Amino acid sequence: MFKLHNDDIAPPIALKTAQGDAWNLEEHRGKMVVLLFGRGVYCPTTRGDFCLWNSFNHIFGWMNCDLTFIVNGGQKEHAEFAQHNKIRPPILIDHDGAVGEAYGVYGVNHDDMDREDYKNYIAPACYLLDTEGKVCAFWLLSGPRGLPTPETLLGMLGYAQHYDWKY
Repeated sequence: MFKLHNDDIAPPIALKTAQGDAWNLEEHRGKMVVLLFGRGVYCPTTRGDFCLWNSFNHIFGWMNCDLTFIVNGGQKEHAEFAQHNKIRPPILIDHDGAVGEAYGVYGVNHDDMDREDYKNYIAPACYLLDTEGKVCAFWLLSGPRGLPTPETLLGMLGYAQHYDWKY
């Protein structure tokens, strides 16, 4: 049913940020990583999620965890949104949907925007990876709401802190 399960090694990610910088999951080994797959800034729920999670970014860093957003398209719109709203976590652009497919995100390459350069995931997803790059927990949604809160993930990190960054 699920493409990934807890304790599976997370598929590799090598994408560009909305600003055009390279981002590679392998470079984040030794830290826990939260991957937040979002529909895109055209969606009011995703705009709110980006701003909410951004407000917790400094606490995640303090808890040995890197936070990143992943969207399916719309590089220009996401770069403008990130700049305007001072979004600190990187927003990665999964142009062809390969990363979303590898992680089992629902509705990869959907065409809500009716634009070839701005595909989207139908529903969000969230993955928590441990310091070795293994999946610790995940949430795959079939609609726009229901992601865990930042406080939920921070609680899980608090537990992991006492168990060699494993959850």
